[in-house]
Parts: sequence; C-alpha cells; structure tokens
Amino acid sequence: MEPEATQGMHRRMWTGAAAYVAILLAVVLSLSHLYRESRDSLDEALGARLAGVAITASYLVDGDSLAVWSFDPQESLDFMWLRSRLEQVRRENDLSELTVCDKDGFVVVSAVRRLNKGDVNVYWDLDPAAVALAREGFTAPSRLYRAGDVMQKSAHAPVWDSTGRVAGVVTAEAEADFLGALANLRRAAWATGAIVLAFLSLMAVLLTRQQRSLARARAEMIRQENLAMMGRMTAGIAHEIRNPLGIIRGAGELHAGKLRELGVDMPTLDYIPEEVDRLDRILTRYLTFGTAGAGSELEPLAFDRLVQRSAQMAEQELSRANVTLTVDSSGGPLTIVGDSPSLQQVLLNLLLNARDAMPDGGRIDVRLTTDKSEAVLQVVDEGTGLGGLSEDEAFEPFRTTKEKGSGLGLAVVRQVVKDHGGVMSLRDRDDGSGAVAEVRLPLHREGK
Repeated sequence: MEPEATQGMHRRMWTGAAAYVAILLAVVLSLSHLYRESRDSLDEALGARLAGVAITASYLVDGDSLAVWSFDPQESLDFMWLRSRLEQVRRENDLSELTVCDKDGFVVVSAVRRLNKGDVNVYWDLDPAAVALAREGFTAPSRLYRAGDVMQKSAHAPVWDSTGRVAGVVTAEAEADFLGALANLRRAAWATGAIVLAFLSLMAVLLTRQQRSLARARAEMIRQENLAMMGRMTAGIAHEIRNPLGIIRGAGELHAGKLRELGVDMPTLDYIPEEVDRLDRILTRYLTFGTAGAGSELEPLAFDRLVQRSAQMAEQELSRANVTLTVDSSGGPLTIVGDSPSLQQVLLNLLLNARDAMPDGGRIDVRLTTDKSEAVLQVVDEGTGLGGLSEDEAFEPFRTTKEKGSGLGLAVVRQVVKDHGGVMSLRDRDDGSGAVAEVRLPLHREGK
C-alpha cells in the first residue's frame, strides 16, 4: 500500500487535473455557444431584413398585371418603371438579386437580369418550403444555401391581385456577408481556447514540479528524522554493547594463547578477536552514519581474497537455511583501496539479505569481475526481488519487508560503498526470479 502522503499527493494531482479539464471544457463550451448564438442571431437578422425588402418590393408590383407581363413580349412603360424601381431597391439594400415571378415560378422581372423573362426560377428549388409559404400568402425567409462560391439567403413575399389571391412572388437575395465575421470569431475562439490550454498546461507543469519538489523535500526531511532517530538509538546502546564485546575479545585472545601453548594452531583462533573488532567498527559506522568516510581507515587490499574470506564465513550460516553459495572470482587478483572490515560487512549484509529473500532455500551466485577501471561485485539470488519497491525506497533507512528487520542494513551498505568512492545498485533480475545487488569500486593503480 502506498504511504498516506503519496496517496494524498496523487489525489491532489487528480483533483487538479479534473479542475483543469473542467475549466477547459467550460471555455470550449462557452465559445461554441457564443459562436452558435452569433450565427443564429445574424442569420435571423439577415432573414428579417430580406423579408422587409421583399415586402416593400411587393408593394411596387401590380398583381393584376403579372399575367399580362408574363406573356406580353413587349415591355410596357409600367413594366420598365417596375424594373427600374427594383434595380434601385436592389442597389440601395445591397442585394445580389431581386426578382418577381408569377405563381408558377416563371420569371417576370430580374433586377440584375441573371434570369431572363419567362425562365423558370431554378433558385426556388434551393428552399422549396419558404417558396411554398409565399405562394400560400406568407412572407418567409429561406435557410442559408450555396450559390456558386458564396453562401446566400433569400426571402419570399407574396404579390396580391385585386381579388385577394396570390398572383406571384417577390424574392430578395443577398450574400451572407456575416459569415466572414463569424469565421473571424471562430478563429478567435480557437485562439482563445489554445491560449487557455497553453496557460493551463503551463500551470500544470509548474504545479507538478512544485509537488515533486515538495515531495523530495518531505522525503529528505523524513530521512533526516530517521538518521537522527538512529543516532539517538545507537548512542544509547553502543556503550552497553562495547563492554561485553571487550570481555569477549579478551577471553578469545586468552583461549587462543593457551591453545597455541598446547600446540593447537588453527586459523579460526583469530576469528573471535577479529569479529569483535568488526562488530566494534559496525557500531562506529552506525554512530557516524551519514558522515562520509567516518570510522574508515583506507589502505590497499586484495578485494578478491576479501570476497572469498567473507563467503567462507557466511557459508555455514547459509547452508543451515538450505542456501547454496557459489563464488566466481575468475577475473584474477583485484586490488582496491578500502577498509577491510567495512567491506566485509558489505558482503555479509548482501549475502544475509539474499538468504532472507529465499525462505525455502535456493542459490546465491557471487561474481567478481572488472569493468575498465572498476571492480564489479554482483550478488545474485533466486528470491522475491524488490517486491515492487523502487531502488531509492529499498535503500531508505528503516524501510524493511522483514518481520524482524531494522531497515538499516542496505542504507549502511550503500553509505560504506559511497565512502569508498563506489556505487551501489539494486535491481530485479531480468527473468523476474530474484534480485541483483551490484557494487562497483575503483581499482587501485600503483603510484596513486
């Protein structure tokens, strides 16, 4: 389960993202509504203007004369007067066309002479519903339609004869010039939406960076608190541990001396005082954790022999847990500059961690190689791996998945490696069947 702080940060991030999406959606919907309302209002206003022009023009037409004008090839004075007046009305109202047709749709007068007298008004087919209303006696604007390369709109008004019947229809047409303004409005709306999106994206980036910075600061604060807690804890028990360690060391040296007087000289006789000294160094390391190089006496040492000796010391402990240990140091003698007890502690910690990761037993492979100017030590196990933890979380002090673990082992190991100028890494195996702990330490060069 994620820490409560991490869950809280994720909740805030999702809430912020939802707020940004809501703001962007509100802006887009508002601009879309503005565009639709503007388009509908301008369309309605153009239709009303054209309807007014068509009604005015219908008053100029004598409905009783329409039938005569339709079939008379000659143009009477009344007919010429009507055409001149329609041309004037068209110019004054900036129309693209103004026509008078009989009830059957044949053109009687065309102000711009786009259609000839007697032609069928094909433009009526673009909006038959509005034409049908006009033929029934109602003035009606059409919908927008395309005429060539332009969008147009028209309005149809009935022409009455003296008997009160519809004798013809006056049609006023004009280009929908407001569409250009609407196109500019649409472009401005898109530009506004893009600016809002860019602003929100910038704010999201800045807030995300701030959240990450706060998370790092919080993690560092927790780390410092953990280190302070560890310092208080170890300082309280170090003195109590060192007293019995001194007694054990003295007793070990005494028994080793007596056995040698009796002619018994085994290499293991020196293990007790050496391991007591190593425990004392471990105590010192815990007391000074976080201080670079604290408690370390660096000198050239044979790293391959140190690895073999550490593996020998841990072999019996590992065998009791049904763990098989193999060591491959075929890379030959490797000399580094370091503190032997501290590095021994590193390897023992890694071996015991690998053992704990395999409760049913398994195999641990220790590999020692070189890579350019570095000695590379790998401890490969067949355990459960990192268990979903990141590398930083695995090395965090007091973080442990063991029931009896303190969570300090890996943190101390990485600090020791860092004090030796090296790098410590931990990762899952590529095949997912365990973990790989890797230590890289600079090789010692003669004369340096």
